[in-house]
Amino acid sequence: MAQATNSEQPTSPPGGNAARIDDATPHEVLPSAWPLFTAVWLLFPVGFVIQVLRTTSLSPLQLLTLFTSLAAFLAVFLWLMLRYPFPAAGLTARELRVRVGLLLALAILALYLELAYGNGVPYRFMYVVVAAAVTLPTRKAAWTVAVTAVVAGVVYEVAAGGDTLATTWRSIVPFPLIGIGMIAVSRLVVTVRELQAARREIAQLAAAEAVAEERLRFARDLHDLLGHSLSLIVLKSTLAGRLMPPGPEAERAAREAQDIEEVARQALGEVRDAVAGYRRPTLEGELAGAREVLEAAGIDCHIEGDIGVVPEAMEAVLAWSVREGATNVVRHSRAERCEIRLTSDEEEVRVEVDDDGRGPSPAEASGGTGLAGLAERVAASGGGFEAASLPAGGFRLRVSLPLRNGTPSTFEPASGITGS
Repeated sequence: MAQATNSEQPTSPPGGNAARIDDATPHEVLPSAWPLFTAVWLLFPVGFVIQVLRTTSLSPLQLLTLFTSLAAFLAVFLWLMLRYPFPAAGLTARELRVRVGLLLALAILALYLELAYGNGVPYRFMYVVVAAAVTLPTRKAAWTVAVTAVVAGVVYEVAAGGDTLATTWRSIVPFPLIGIGMIAVSRLVVTVRELQAARREIAQLAAAEAVAEERLRFARDLHDLLGHSLSLIVLKSTLAGRLMPPGPEAERAAREAQDIEEVARQALGEVRDAVAGYRRPTLEGELAGAREVLEAAGIDCHIEGDIGVVPEAMEAVLAWSVREGATNVVRHSRAERCEIRLTSDEEEVRVEVDDDGRGPSPAEASGGTGLAGLAERVAASGGGFEAASLPAGGFRLRVSLPLRNGTPSTFEPASGITGS
């Protein structure tokens, strides 16, 4: 079974069934503060332009070049800050190239503005520092901030004539400090966003669990109430048919009573089938649920194999095995990876749930009801059950169910609905 890969879009909000957190706009965490913070940086070039106009006599062509290059510089900066902020883990190579390319363009424009019109501390490189800190992954952002600070220092030193080295580098110290601060802010925003996505995922899982519990309650009430009433109708109609006295009218009444009995028996069978459908899990549904729960817990899930079509009773036991195995991994293993394998041969079908964690402690394994209940289900079905730590580390849950002559054995699970 193929494993899905992440496909990130810079502005797509996190969500969906997979526990995959894509880049999203900062409005999820900072609805108004981030655009306001970005807009503040548009004010500083005003002072830069005023200083250039006061200290330098520019021709119309030079003025046009100044304003065009400055407009391009600010456009690239705004594009980076508003479209690509706060990257989550797992950037694709293409997305990283886009960010790096825009940052290179921003750095080139900053270098041109400083060399052509700059006078004093090269603050245009501060824009590169801030943009890199909030658009690149942490390690790459740190390296970019450091390199940009060095370049800014060199440009400042060259512009100053190389005579004020100490003063130059003291003026550059705020560059890496602000970069480090912005990296911290970016990581904080990403963390808050991931926590919000996890809370939504937990709420979805809780809602699904509540629906499942309500289905079970409805199935139980349907079986207890309507099933009892239909059973009573069957019994009474049978008794009424037997108590009919001889005679033509009595024979007709007996036939009507028999019809009532047959309809009631049919309805009772349909109720029991409906109840069994509500209570019995499906293997496909449990595999999808296991992947969702594991990935929501930050555990990489791999599902392999296919056992084809099996009887509903056998499928129910396999589905319970997958559910209990996934629950066990989430609760006790502290694993990073989980593998669910479905295999079959001429003698049996098997499901294995392996993880690379520590597994449940002996007290958890012996005191919990989940594994014990699953072992009882498997034993009642004539299958094999194994739950133990692996020699190389990790934990394995293995359930096997027998086949007869290459076909599934006929059996009912321990929790099956029996007729009355």
